[in-house]
Amino acid sequence: MSKITFRADDDLVKEIESFDASKSEVLREALRSYIEEHEPAEGTTQDADSLDALVADRVDQLIDRRLDERLGQGSMPQDVTVNVSIEDERATAERQTVSSGDVSVERDDRTCTQCGDTVSDDHVYCPNCGEKASKRSFCECGDELRSDWAFCPGCGRRTPAADVLDTR
Repeated sequence: MSKITFRADDDLVKEIESFDASKSEVLREALRSYIEEHEPAEGTTQDADSLDALVADRVDQLIDRRLDERLGQGSMPQDVTVNVSIEDERATAERQTVSSGDVSVERDDRTCTQCGDTVSDDHVYCPNCGEKASKRSFCECGDELRSDWAFCPGCGRRTPAADVLDTR
């Protein structure tokens, strides 16, 4: 049997104590008679006997109400525009014929200042002699640095450009 605690004012306690039975028996009988006299509240069904079912129903109601508030109950769905581009061999061929006009193409290759070997644009160092091929600077952590940055965004170290900030 489960235990239920009641709180009552002094007058009610005096009335309950006036009965011959114990307080627990009096309250049990009063609760049983109250439940038998009153019908179940609206919205409760035979399936909602357990506390879990009642909680689940209440949570569903709250979720539905909040969704209706956020999304708007009678709002019309918004139109969505979708653009689809399909490319095939014909589209690629048209682009190649259009772009094959008078266009000057810059070479991606340059020569190494130390050995004279050809170095492609994506190389940082010459593959032949190891000389630095680009004027790009890198931090000790490996991040590429711009010439106007005073600190490395990756690790926070000072860069050579930060030396101009020193005023002595």
